[in-house]
Amino acid sequence: MGNVSIEEQTLELDISVQSLHHVWQNFSHGKSRSKDFLVFWYCLENELVSLHNDLKNENYHHGRYRSFMVTDRKRRHIQVASMRDRVVHRLLYEYLVNIFDHTFFYDVWSCRKGKGLLGAIERTQEFFRDHRDQYVWRADIKKFFDHVDHVFLKRMLARKVRDPIAIYVLHNIVDSYCAAGNRGGGGYPLEM
Repeated sequence: MGNVSIEEQTLELDISVQSLHHVWQNFSHGKSRSKDFLVFWYCLENELVSLHNDLKNENYHHGRYRSFMVTDRKRRHIQVASMRDRVVHRLLYEYLVNIFDHTFFYDVWSCRKGKGLLGAIERTQEFFRDHRDQYVWRADIKKFFDHVDHVFLKRMLARKVRDPIAIYVLHNIVDSYCAAGNRGGGGYPLEM
């Protein structure tokens, strides 16, 4: 089985209604009360049971993204999934963390339990205190997610994730995103 541990081989995605409810509670904490949020919350039990059945029967299909522009420091195109899909995203995050977290080096701070922006800032300040003559390079890959090769990403996930429902849902989500003008979903070549 290659470099896959026993835990990774046996880890199953928990799609029970109880698990979905737990994910909803964690996800919804501190969220704004948008119309999408309130509609989902009002029909929460029905939504979670329906979602459970769709996942169990492999009838889940990721919905369309709502698209809008944000201008803070720079103009950015934002795509937001529906509340139902965001619950699935959170479910997968909690599942995938157990598979991938130990493969990251210590100073990866984004989207990890017990880490975050404040920790990254404190760690950077620690480096500056210990090494006064150092420099920081800040970089951003233009439209990063538009450039991800979907075939490669799905192949990489299949090497680590063994649960068939998790693979089905992951492939569904990866295939749901296609950058404007890129119909194949294979990712654009990176612009340098």
